Amino acid sequence: MFGFVFAFPSQTPEITSQDTPVLFRSTSNLIPVPVVVRDRNGQTIGNLAVDDFQLFDNGKLQSISRFTLEKLGEENEKLGEEETARPSAPAPPTNAPSPAPPARQSVDGTPDHFIAYLFDDLHLTLQDLVSNRNAALRQIDSGQAPNLRVAVYTTSGRQNQEFTADRDKLHAAVNAISAGYSGAAKSAEQSSCPAVNYYMGDLIYNKDDVNALRLATVDALHCLNLPIDPAKESDPSLNESVRQCEGPHPSSDFCKAVDAAKTSARVAVEFGDRDTESAISATRAVIGRMTSMPGKRNIVLISPGFLVLDNRHQEQMELIERAIKASVVIGGLDARGLYTMTPGGGASEHVENAATLQEKTPFQTAESLTVTDVIADLAQGTGGAFYHGTNNFDEGMARVAAAPQYIYVLGFSPQDLKLDGKFHTLKVTLKNKKGYELQVRKGYYAATSAASPEAKARQQIEDAFFSRDEIHNVPAVLQTQYFKGDNGDVTLSAVTKIDAKKLTFKKVNDRNTNDVTVVTGIFDSDGNYISGQQKILQMRFLDRTLQTRLNSGISVEHTFAVHPGRYTVRMVIRDAEGQSISAQSSVVDIP
Repeated sequence: MFGFVFAFPSQTPEITSQDTPVLFRSTSNLIPVPVVVRDRNGQTIGNLAVDDFQLFDNGKLQSISRFTLEKLGEENEKLGEEETARPSAPAPPTNAPSPAPPARQSVDGTPDHFIAYLFDDLHLTLQDLVSNRNAALRQIDSGQAPNLRVAVYTTSGRQNQEFTADRDKLHAAVNAISAGYSGAAKSAEQSSCPAVNYYMGDLIYNKDDVNALRLATVDALHCLNLPIDPAKESDPSLNESVRQCEGPHPSSDFCKAVDAAKTSARVAVEFGDRDTESAISATRAVIGRMTSMPGKRNIVLISPGFLVLDNRHQEQMELIERAIKASVVIGGLDARGLYTMTPGGGASEHVENAATLQEKTPFQTAESLTVTDVIADLAQGTGGAFYHGTNNFDEGMARVAAAPQYIYVLGFSPQDLKLDGKFHTLKVTLKNKKGYELQVRKGYYAATSAASPEAKARQQIEDAFFSRDEIHNVPAVLQTQYFKGDNGDVTLSAVTKIDAKKLTFKKVNDRNTNDVTVVTGIFDSDGNYISGQQKILQMRFLDRTLQTRLNSGISVEHTFAVHPGRYTVRMVIRDAEGQSISAQSSVVDIP
């Protein structure tokens, strides 16, 4: 790797190069809103124009400043013969903005479709794990495309397999997943007196729900072997007695039970937060991992659901934001299947007091419905499917692993947006179109500071680098070659030749100025990002030498130490003055 410095004696250099590390960070003031439109038969629609949509932010109509139509491929193509063939969608109207290029199938087997199976082993029961594990293996075996790569991850982090086409490795990874690593919240609940789960703990500890506290107090009286009148165990009048134990209070058996219930609630929330944070962090990590995947990206989240308390809703929305910006579609599978609630919990639940089971049923019902909200929201917000309420895990696995055929991405810059971090609700409707169902993210949290021009430029480069699109706004050619040393070391060279005559220059004093950023990176045969390098060319040409410099062109070389194998070299150029992007890829086989 080398830079270029052209200078005259006692003069400012006309070209200097600055090598900087490649640090991709997703940030932008533009709010992207993926929208999936389905007809009455559930088929996605791909022939709408920007004028067909209306977008509302907190009820206020917004101007749609960016509109793309992404064709991700045939949906549900492996569901079986009962699926009817879909007619080809008509071409978009002539007044529609140009859609994004459709997802291409790699003709040389270079991976451009990535599916990550994320098992929530912190919350899965053994029974649910076995059913979903077998269905996942069958789904993995059904994938035949040479350009497909699959990875396996867990929320506990105990079992991970990076992207590969090796089915033996994938089978080994899936079979090694165990539900024996019970989450921290479940362990705390089973060892506490009284037994309080995360949901009830939140009601007691964070929301001051006196009914939930009363039930836990009655359970505490039983597990502590303290006296209580059986006739009063279900008497709501005990709520007042619970309140009398708040703050300084006389030492009594009943108040001891109240204190024990509060302690169990606090512990349940503390440990439940740990499991939720682990699940969120794991999902965030997989999204981040897939940001470096060039092409179509899907996550299959297999989970019975988990609670996200009010103080973590922003983190949940940020997951959706990250996935959208990384073009990652998340599909959610309710691992419980056709779920039947057992009053008091299943046989493995730690039940302290049968007398409170009936009163706990409404809480358990609300909990069973609430825990899957996070999976449903991730799917809805990113364009994926949420499959639940049935034990056909094979069909469910296929549906959530397949992205919808068409996704519209509406972009807008909010009017009069205050950088206060508050939540904004989103709504999208269709004009003069009836009978369609729209899948749209619920909303977003406002930023607390505006994105800088540098951050926007970084985002533009990152988006181009991790896509498969060929972009030629800046005329350039990417050339690759490799060299083998006597000791077996291999050096891969990537040379970018830029036609400088097509660049835009800004006159500053006696100089013609422009900064051109050149990023080159390599991916292995499974599409895993290996490394990248960035060079910023700072051009300050004098008038008398401008034409000579332009005619000679500009060359930038990046080199990488590699091993024999197949690599995809990706190059991106950004012209600061013209704010134009070019991007190319080249496949190199090193024997």
